[in-house]
Amino acid sequence: MSFQIIREKLKEKLEGVSSIQEVQDFPSEEFGGFPCAIVKSARNESEFQTTTENKRTYVFTVYLIQEIENKGVRQARRIIESVVDDVIDELDKDQVLTGIDLGNGKDMIIMYPVLTDIVDDTQYVTAELEINIVVQFNINI
Repeated sequence: MSFQIIREKLKEKLEGVSSIQEVQDFPSEEFGGFPCAIVKSARNESEFQTTTENKRTYVFTVYLIQEIENKGVRQARRIIESVVDDVIDELDKDQVLTGIDLGNGKDMIIMYPVLTDIVDDTQYVTAELEINIVVQFNINI
């Protein structure tokens, strides 16, 4: 359940970024406003710390999308760069996702975003952020 719980919390955080018009938690090509964001689970990594503790990293991809048609490539790119800064700033303010309940034996350690790419195509400028969320998991609980 951690993927679902974390995805919902990330969506909630992104909805609090005033420069984003719409946030979706599933891949889509239908948007209600720009710039928009899509949150998608990507992968999970695990590393045993001790015989009773496991460190898990849940990785999500956040796509930030701005249409080009009405703004042009140059302005769309500037908008996306600004939104990337807004999202990173918002996530940096709460690196432990305050209020998230991951269940018994799981404790949030830290969340950190990493910009991986900004791409221009014929319709959109898209930024891709990788959001790494590290959780400590007690396997005995």
